[in-house]
Amino acid sequence: VERAWPDRPAGAHPPVVIAGLAAGWDAVGGELRHAAEAAHAAHGLADRDWYDVRSLDVDLLLWRLREHGDLAAFVDRVIGPLLAHDRDARPPLVPTLEVYLRHAGRKAETARALHLNRQTLYDRLARIARLLGTDLEDPQTVLALGVALQARRHVR
Repeated sequence: VERAWPDRPAGAHPPVVIAGLAAGWDAVGGELRHAAEAAHAAHGLADRDWYDVRSLDVDLLLWRLREHGDLAAFVDRVIGPLLAHDRDARPPLVPTLEVYLRHAGRKAETARALHLNRQTLYDRLARIARLLGTDLEDPQTVLALGVALQARRHVR
C-alpha cells in the first residue's frame, strides 16, 4: 500500500476495488493486474468504502494515458479557460459544471444540489459557456467536458 500511495494523508485508506470472478486460473493474473490498476486510477476519487472495477473503466483508461501529452492538451483545450478562471476568481465555476453534468443538465436539480437559486445557476452556466466558447446543451460538448473533468485528476 505504501508503494502504491506514498502521498496519502495519515489515516487515509487506499481505495478498495472489487473485481468479479476470473473465468479460470489462466485469467487470474490479468484480473488481478486490472484490479490493481483500477485501484491506482481510483486514487483521489471521492472517498467511498469501495469501487466496482467495472465503474472505473473511464478512469482507468485516462490513468493509463496520464503520461501521454495529448491527454493534458485535451484537458487544457476543453476546460483550460475555466481552470484559469477558477485560479483567479470567485466563486469557482468548475464545481458548478461538475454538478450540472452529474445531474445530466437538469437545472432545477443542479440548483438544489448547489443550494443556489435558479437565476444564479443560469448566470454561472452562461459564464461557463462564454469562457469555454461552447454550448452546454450539445451532447458532444457535454461528453468532452465530462471526460476532461475526469482526466484533469490524472494529468496534474
